[in-house]
Order: sequence, then structure tokens, then C-alpha cells
Amino acid sequence: MPTYRVPASTTNLGHGFDCLGIALGLANHITVIPGGASVIAPAAADPGLRVLAEQVRAACAAAWGVTIGGFSVTVAGDVPIARGMGSSATILCGVAAACRDLAGLPADVAAVLEIAAAIEGHPDNVAAATLGGVTVVGTVGGRLQWAKLAVPDRLVAVIAIPPFEVKTSEARRILPSDLSRADAICGLQRTALITAALAQGRIESLRGLFADAWHERFRAPLNPGLGEARAAADAAGAIGTILSGSGSTVLSFAPRAQAQAIQAAVAQSYLVRGVTADVRVVEFDNAGLARVG
Repeated sequence: MPTYRVPASTTNLGHGFDCLGIALGLANHITVIPGGASVIAPAAADPGLRVLAEQVRAACAAAWGVTIGGFSVTVAGDVPIARGMGSSATILCGVAAACRDLAGLPADVAAVLEIAAAIEGHPDNVAAATLGGVTVVGTVGGRLQWAKLAVPDRLVAVIAIPPFEVKTSEARRILPSDLSRADAICGLQRTALITAALAQGRIESLRGLFADAWHERFRAPLNPGLGEARAAADAAGAIGTILSGSGSTVLSFAPRAQAQAIQAAVAQSYLVRGVTADVRVVEFDNAGLARVG
């Protein structure tokens, strides 16, 4: 009965669309119990759970040339659904890792990542959830390549979770199919600078790098309060503020010493609009996917 702890994740980091991600201290525990002919999820579970788990089982069996019997799957944890923190990635990675156990195969992070990314359709959340830390991921020659960096200890996240969902499918549908040269250049430059600053632990060099992301301009109407939260966080000392994934969560990168002040400021920015958001200070996770049972 394998159980995996899989961390939440924030992605894009403003400009690194579909390639940058960081694992968060929130996590889901995915438990798979073998038995039966198909995948079974609790009646109270999100209806997509069984579908996702069945997709993973079929993909694992086909990719690894093994037979994987039916199982029941449960999810327990604190990663909210449709809030831009990789809830589906936790399920995909946890079930794929458990399928290796059920098939009698050795643990293999690369195999789990490949399966999960193929089903998710983008690799950034699953890379961060599987590897932990800061991840850079992309497709080269039809295969994924990635790198992992440790998140500096003095950097934490302030997350604001508003009381509404943003579906990834909808948030992707409103994006343009082409970018201007200016947006493309800005995205490339900022992604490189963000990655270099994190790799060298220069968190103060991150100031200003997360602003003006092209996809956030288009997603702003789906995420009311983003601008106000960003302004409040900046005034309180945040290094930068982003949409976590496609939203609705808004995430501010905070020096540890300023985190409480930023948390209060962001919460107030929602309250003055008549919205009560769940605003927390959250650690980053450098460990990633781990079997815990």
C-alpha cells in the first residue's frame, strides 16, 4: 500500500512560461491500495481523480511494458484544487510512482516525470513536484531535460488563495497564439536572469524581474485582485509577486524577515475589496516526491 508525499508547486515565476517551477511546502499524500480490475476513488473525491489515476495506470503499463492491476486511490493533504498550485500534478506524480511499486519496478524519478508530464500537457508543475526545489524543464528531441536548484533558505512565499477557482484549460484558452518580439525578448531575458539569481542565491537581484509577464496581462481578468495584491506586497517589502501558475493563487516572494508584514498587507488588499482570501506564509520544498508509507 504505497503512500507518496507530493509537494504543491508554483510555476512560470512570471516569465518562465511552462519551464520554471518551485516546489512549495504544502503537499498531498497519495495512497494506492492494490485490488480489483479498475481504478476506484472514494465517492466524495473530486470526480477527476479516478480519471487521472486511470490515465496514469494505462500510460505506465504501456510505457514500461508491464501489467498493472486495479487499485483504489485516495488523496489527503492541503493542496487546493484549481488554484494554480499543481493539485493535478500531485496526483499524477504520486500515482505514477506508486505504479512502479505495484509493478515491482525500482524507483525512477525520470520515468515518473515523463509519464506525468505527458498526461499533464506541460512539464513545469510535475518537474517541481517530483524533484523539489527550483526546476528548469523543457523538451529536447522529444524527451524532457531538466535541472534542479536549491531554494535559498532566506526566501519564503506568501500565498493568497482567493475564494474562487481558475481552470487551467480556460486560462490557456485566452492566451494568444503569437507573441510580439518585445514580449518574447523580455520573457527570455527575465527567465535567464531569474534562473541565474536563484542559482547564485542572490535573492535581492530578483527584485523587478517578476513584473510585466505577458501571460499575466491576459489572465488578469480571470484573477481580480492581482494588481492590488502586488502593489500591497511590494509596498511591504516583497521581492516580487506572480500569479501562481494560471491562478487564482497570488504568490509573493518574501525575505523571511518581512514575510509577516507582507502577509498582513496582502490580506488587507483583498479585504478592502470585500474579499476574504486565505493568506499564508509558506516554506519552499527542496525535497520533492517522497515515499512515506
